Amino acid sequence: MDTNHIISKRQFLLALGSLGAGTLLNSCADIGGIGNIGLGSGLMPTILIKPQTMMSKIAPQFPYKKNYQGLVDLNFSDPVVSMVPDAEKVRVGLTTLGGLSGGGRQLGGRCQLACGLRYDPKTRGVFLKDSVLEDFSLNGVPTQLTSGLREVANLIGKNLLERYPVYTLGNSAGLGFLKKMNVTDNGVLLSFGL
Repeated sequence: MDTNHIISKRQFLLALGSLGAGTLLNSCADIGGIGNIGLGSGLMPTILIKPQTMMSKIAPQFPYKKNYQGLVDLNFSDPVVSMVPDAEKVRVGLTTLGGLSGGGRQLGGRCQLACGLRYDPKTRGVFLKDSVLEDFSLNGVPTQLTSGLREVANLIGKNLLERYPVYTLGNSAGLGFLKKMNVTDNGVLLSFGL
């Protein structure tokens, strides 16, 4: 192992003061593994979790199939993650198929949930939380007939989206304590401090 490229936290903080933020970050990108670290306001170390990264963590949970009262089968697949900075939410959209149990014609539709964020210091994981169903529809089915199905769709947040981390902080995040999480247009920004 080449120890010439390993820096301690103390060296990192000293370099911040003496070299300047731009020079230091350029050298960090060459170290490997911490290229997603940047500096926010007040020179706080930051990590940006991009929507693509979150989708790669959510995607293995799908497709997900759920039956409603033995009558209707619902299939949810193809998660798409987007940011809602004004509400500090992460939105997850899903392709939906619904049809009578036992086969027959399937109707396409959509399901969309908005989720908050939480950090678990024990696992160093960032999780979705407090998911709320924003939209659910099946093509050709009036909204008043889908009220029970909406309940099933709403459970996807609790049963799947909130159970697994969308990001886990590695050793490269040992730059202080997590101070805040902000949803931006580009992803979830984690800010650290001492």
